[in-house]
Amino acid sequence: MPGVHVRTRTRTHPPAPSPAPPVEDRLVTRGQPRPPSTPDPPEPTRGQDASPLGQVTATALDPAYARVADRAADRPAAWGPASHRSVPRRLLLPLVLLLMGLLTAVTLQAAAQSAPARERLRDRLGAVYETRSEQRDDLAGGVREQRSVTADMLTRRRLADETWAAATEQIGTLAAPAGLAPARGPGVRVTLVDPPTGPASDAGNPRPLAQGPNSRLADHDLADMVNLLWSVGAEAVAVNGVRLTALSAVRAAGDAILVGLSPVEAPYVIEAIGAPGTIVARVASASVTVRLRTRVGAPPDAVTVARLDEVTVPAAPGTDLRYARGSGS
Repeated sequence: MPGVHVRTRTRTHPPAPSPAPPVEDRLVTRGQPRPPSTPDPPEPTRGQDASPLGQVTATALDPAYARVADRAADRPAAWGPASHRSVPRRLLLPLVLLLMGLLTAVTLQAAAQSAPARERLRDRLGAVYETRSEQRDDLAGGVREQRSVTADMLTRRRLADETWAAATEQIGTLAAPAGLAPARGPGVRVTLVDPPTGPASDAGNPRPLAQGPNSRLADHDLADMVNLLWSVGAEAVAVNGVRLTALSAVRAAGDAILVGLSPVEAPYVIEAIGAPGTIVARVASASVTVRLRTRVGAPPDAVTVARLDEVTVPAAPGTDLRYARGSGS
């Protein structure tokens, strides 16, 4: 209607708030620069829908994609297309192959140049090996020879040990009969007595001269009785405790009688080891016993023979055997 003005009230909605930036833009890693903030969405212009639905539609694209698109637009054109950027990669493989070929050639050339030196070294080592092999063979032969000598010496030593053991056993068996060791066993005791005497003319003489020359016992009387005991089977004999051996002698030295180098005096006690029955019977009936009992001035007990169950005869003093020979030689 003319002249009527209609006032129309237009209700304008307030602009929707801008969406918050994505979480990946709000998180900043320590030590990295803070990424640029996402620009606020543009204000709707005339003709655009200013409703919330329109705002969501306008900002549907992720801001990160928008930044990447902006960087691609700002990239310099000197880089050229992707086909130009792949050229260095195509040249890298031939370059590597070329370097490997050069290295192989240098290696082969060095090997060819060192071949004569290797041959000389091989010859020298071969000569040394041959020399060492000969020396080893010689040493092995020497070792075998020494082993043979050692085995022979061990055999000889074993035989010597066996001989020594047999000799030691034989010495132990013969020591007592030879007078080198004391002897003990059954035997007899023979006592020879001189006739009674008057005052001695010489106090230092064990056989005073007051006796007649035919009444006192002489060295040969004592030797005859000892030989009689040996002949009737005595194994060991001692006169007044002095052992008789094959090297001992009964002799006179002036008016003294010596057994070996030891002087003895009357009465003469002779101890012998052997079979008592045989020795007593044969000594009692022997001519030597009869002569000593019937000599001029002989006392009734001039010769007495006694049987003993055990007799101990000492070893001979100072026995020094210098030479011996078998009785069968």
